[in-house]
Amino acid sequence: MSNRKLIGKKSIKSYVSCFNDDERRILFSDELSEGDDDSLHLQSPLFEYATYLKELNYPVIRMAVRKCYKTLGNDKFSETIKPRIHGLSVSRQATIMKALCKLFLRSSNLDCIILDSNDDIPVVSIFTRSQSSFVNLSKLVVLINNVSTNTSILIKKLPAICTGIRHLKVDLNVNDPTEAENLSTLIRAQQSLLTFELTGVAPRINPILSALESQSTSLTFVKFNNINYQWASLDVLGKCTNLRAIEFHSEDHQDCTANDSIPTTVTGVSFSLRSLKLFNQTPKVTAAVIKTGGSSLKNLWINTINTEVVQAILRSAVRIIHLHLDFDNIPEINLNNYLQLIRELKFIHLRLSSTNMKSLDALLIAMAKNLPSSLRHLELEQDYSLSALGEFLSNCRVQFDELSLFPNAAIDTSYLTTVLGFVKERKSLKFLHLNLSWEAGLVNGRFTRDMDKEIQKCIYTINLDLLRCDFETPRKRMFA
Repeated sequence: MSNRKLIGKKSIKSYVSCFNDDERRILFSDELSEGDDDSLHLQSPLFEYATYLKELNYPVIRMAVRKCYKTLGNDKFSETIKPRIHGLSVSRQATIMKALCKLFLRSSNLDCIILDSNDDIPVVSIFTRSQSSFVNLSKLVVLINNVSTNTSILIKKLPAICTGIRHLKVDLNVNDPTEAENLSTLIRAQQSLLTFELTGVAPRINPILSALESQSTSLTFVKFNNINYQWASLDVLGKCTNLRAIEFHSEDHQDCTANDSIPTTVTGVSFSLRSLKLFNQTPKVTAAVIKTGGSSLKNLWINTINTEVVQAILRSAVRIIHLHLDFDNIPEINLNNYLQLIRELKFIHLRLSSTNMKSLDALLIAMAKNLPSSLRHLELEQDYSLSALGEFLSNCRVQFDELSLFPNAAIDTSYLTTVLGFVKERKSLKFLHLNLSWEAGLVNGRFTRDMDKEIQKCIYTINLDLLRCDFETPRKRMFA
């Protein structure tokens, strides 16, 4: 049972009904007088709902309690959990959360916990009382946007009771050395950390980066998002012998002419990467990372292209089979650089994305005769014109068999008719994939790129061979 569904009174009611006597006394602790236990008689559950909870997302559950409390009606449950003493509304919400946490840690077999400093946890002892509550915990997400006493104490104590985390995601947005040290201690305590994500603008991240070296034999994926990660971090990552994927993200596109201090090589660093995603990095950083870890790359996603980057790819990353090129933030692209890259690599999947229709149209038309024969799947995302798409398909020499379209517009009848007119005559195409995210409300380009699961639900695939049969059958009958 995912606690993302905990958004209404019904779910909270189900969990509250699972309270034992101790948890019921917590709920009514502010109101009970000596010998008064009438309020402890809540409706008994049909079964222990809490045992099915796998992900304890504290901020989501806290929000559900707030919504439930604000919309209390006059039914028996609402009257039961409402305070009978005027003025206890704020403390009652916190008390409900305290009792719920006690229930979850007593009954649930949790494999994921999500904490947010904006919603500080209740008494820490509820979480630390028994190590058995964390025996199966494999994923921890921590968002630290301010100093929160109880959450900070819990993170400090976790290394002593939780050593089996496999996936750790940290959002650190406070310039507090104590928080960084606590997180670094937590990292070192883990037996086999597989994936690590660090997001935030806090400058005091050196202890965290250094701690990653303790996971050098287990780490397979690292993501740095919107931090000044310092080039020295690659010295640490270079020691991670099983690292297969790296992502470096920055919020703003870096100046292509920036004269940063990044060297073109890093001594002693050797990656065996399969996937590399570099978003809004300077060309020098992009080229240097590709030179360092590009020899085994299969999947490359970049949005910075210049001559230096192209040369780095063609010299060090010639095994790429999935190439993703994004030029949203580039006013005017250098077609020669893109065409050289597209022409000389032997990829099977090419994804082009831009919110600049002029640039994507120009590249579409120009690359029609420059695509490698290895191409099997072309994906176009965001802004391109149907006329440019039609011209490209008419002139393209490569017999690729899959086309995915994610337009920055609704796929209405007129759009679909035009596209089908293009593709039904191109016999090599077997499948047309239409991304209906616009119709589903997923229209923000930057938002959707981190929503692969949601996007996959919006993909509609047309088997073009069957479609052609439908086109041809009436003609055959007419001449039969």
